[in-house]
Amino acid sequence: MRLVKSSFRVWSYVVIIWFLCDSEALFKFTNIKCICYEKSFCELKRCELKVLGRGIVGLFLHAQANQLPINTTSCVLTLFRRFNGYKPFLYNVTVDICSFLKNRKRHPFFNLVYDGIRNFSNINHTCPFNHDIIVHRMVLNDNMMVKVPVPNGFYKLKFNMKTDGVWRGEVEVHVEVNLGFDR
Repeated sequence: MRLVKSSFRVWSYVVIIWFLCDSEALFKFTNIKCICYEKSFCELKRCELKVLGRGIVGLFLHAQANQLPINTTSCVLTLFRRFNGYKPFLYNVTVDICSFLKNRKRHPFFNLVYDGIRNFSNINHTCPFNHDIIVHRMVLNDNMMVKVPVPNGFYKLKFNMKTDGVWRGEVEVHVEVNLGFDR
C-alpha cells in the first residue's frame, strides 16, 4: 500500500511540473535605447521596437559605421534586474568580439545572448567588419528561456561597445519575463 501512495505522489509532481512547463510564458521586449558617443565614427539609422503582431514585438537596429574596417572591438555586457530601480544581476562580462567569434565556448553567457541575436543580424563572421551592423526583426521566443532560467521580472541588458581602445556607444534593451506562474 505504501508503494502505491508514493507512486501516486511522484506522478502528481510530474503532472504539476508538466503543466507549469506548458504554461503561456511572456518573454518580450519593452524598450530599447541606443547611444552613439562619436558621430564621426557611427550613426544610428534605426533603433526601435515595432509591434509585429498581437503580443509580438520586434527589435530593429541599424548602426552605420563611418570608419571602416573595424579590426578590434570589445563589448561589456551587463545584466540588470528591476527591484527598486535597475540593479546589477548575475552577469557583467567583458568580451573581445573578434576572439569570441573564433571560439564561442569561452564565454557561455555571451554565447547565449549571441545565439539569440545571430539569426537576426549580419554579425556572423570574425573581424574585420567592413559593413554596417544590422539587427532586423529580432523577436524573443520561449525557447530562449529554456537555456537561461531566470525568475519573473523586468530585466535590462546593457551593451557597451569599444573599438580601437575608444568607447563608441551603448545599447540598452529592456525585457519582460513572466513565466505564467503567478498570473
